Amino acid sequence: MIAQPDRKPAATKREFLTCYSTMGCPELDLAGVIELAKRYDIDCLELRSLENTTDLPSYFAASRGGSAAARDLLEAASEPARVLGTSFKLVGDNKAGRDALLAFARLAEELGTPYLRIFGGGTWGKQLVDEDFQFAVEVLEWWSAERAVNGWRTDILIETHDAFSATPPLLELFDRLGHGTGIIWDSHHTWRLGGESPAETWTALRPHIKHVHIKDSTGVPSARHPYTYVVPGTGEMPLREVMSVLRRDGYNGAISLEWEKMWHPYLPDLSEALGAASEQGWW
Repeated sequence: MIAQPDRKPAATKREFLTCYSTMGCPELDLAGVIELAKRYDIDCLELRSLENTTDLPSYFAASRGGSAAARDLLEAASEPARVLGTSFKLVGDNKAGRDALLAFARLAEELGTPYLRIFGGGTWGKQLVDEDFQFAVEVLEWWSAERAVNGWRTDILIETHDAFSATPPLLELFDRLGHGTGIIWDSHHTWRLGGESPAETWTALRPHIKHVHIKDSTGVPSARHPYTYVVPGTGEMPLREVMSVLRRDGYNGAISLEWEKMWHPYLPDLSEALGAASEQGWW
């Protein structure tokens, strides 16, 4: 049960959109997710899980009214789903993964969602080889063809994650592809894993960044990582520097709190993290 705050934080004028990933409250249904967003003055949503499943196409297909009812609910609340989070990986892709991505693409069109999150794949610390990049290029070309044939407006965003947790692998991929793709900048990963300052990452990837993830951590190892996630603003992540480079160049996309409670049950309720973000004015 998510605790109610004493009062709704006062709305402030922001240059960007506030957002949160539903992996922070995996037990909630769509109505609960929207209610939480309203309580904390959140502008849009990143749908990753609902009622403890990440298979959102199947979830909505089995829901009363299907995706049409979900879209009506989102529109009535003025809480658009800006991103659907898939588990698709460019490196290590297979037919089942492609079929799942296409199902997400159809759902995104039905919900009016502009972006699908995908991973680059691979493993951080293990260098990608020529075959990996070649495979990723072929997958991206396949996606472009599918998108064009179907006339889809939604498009993929590659998250800075896995073997792509720093800028060099992404720039190498873009060079081989002949053009860039949209990026979700997980600002924690490029800093904590990639060893890049926010300014370095932003300078390298700025033309491609359409969506930004924020979170915080300390260097104390946890069960899954060599670091531990903490309430934003209480750890070592240079959140103010992230916001400084975004504001400096007039970024007006979404800043999404990615509170990974779905994978890290030790984390406190999402309400605590959203409350911290609200109190700090999202840095």
